[in-house]
Amino acid sequence: MRDWGSFLLALLAAVAVWYSLRERAPVVERAVSVPLQVVGLGEERTAEGVPKEVMLRLRGPAPLVEGARLPVSAYLDLSGAEGAFAREVRVAVPQGVEVLEIRPARVEGRVEAILTRTLPVEVLSQGAWVETQPAFVEAKGPRSRVEEAVVALGLDLGGEAVALTAFGPQGPLPGVELFPAQVRVRAREVPLFRKEVPVVLKPPAGLKVLDYAPKTVEVVGPKEALEGLAEVEARPQGGFRPGEVSGPLVLNLPPGVRVLGEVLGRVRLALE
Repeated sequence: MRDWGSFLLALLAAVAVWYSLRERAPVVERAVSVPLQVVGLGEERTAEGVPKEVMLRLRGPAPLVEGARLPVSAYLDLSGAEGAFAREVRVAVPQGVEVLEIRPARVEGRVEAILTRTLPVEVLSQGAWVETQPAFVEAKGPRSRVEEAVVALGLDLGGEAVALTAFGPQGPLPGVELFPAQVRVRAREVPLFRKEVPVVLKPPAGLKVLDYAPKTVEVVGPKEALEGLAEVEARPQGGFRPGEVSGPLVLNLPPGVRVLGEVLGRVRLALE
């Protein structure tokens, strides 16, 4: 049978030796930075203005204060906080260790609801239009910042994926997370530009144009192709003939240029 009396005596002796060493150990000071934990908020709220770390100045026995794994924690209790708040930072340290300074000792900020909304993806690329998968992402963060967000913006570096950042009218929005945080590049194409150009009809000899519509069309294409495009020649799909013709118009467009949608026209022709 185990001798519990001897075991207890040995334990008490070990504790006594530890206390004796601690009492005789030199007293030192040490400054450490520790993460500031926020408690009491729940999952649907977040705190703005809270630093990630606080600096502590501690004093105590060298074996405790100078240990590689000093058991110290700092936290901010925001239980019941709504809107603007000002709360003291609380610190937990081992027995025998004194907290000389907490910086900052008091935190002022604001508790906000967490908002989620959908943002379009836009990728900046030099000389190309980038199509991504997905084309929209979810933004999540403090309501005031998420409501500012207008786009999930990325920079095309030529890879298969592009990292995104939430942007508002004034620039990037820290604290707003994107899901997913990066998108896959599906295609890179030459950027297209839009231009409105006049429509002209050139009937064969013996016919003249009395009236027609539309007078202009919108086309898209590479910038170089559109710069030299002054007008677009059109003809009725069924050909030119005397009288009034309604229906699709066939457009003579240069390579790489296309019209936006189908062009339905009305043409009145007469014999010369």
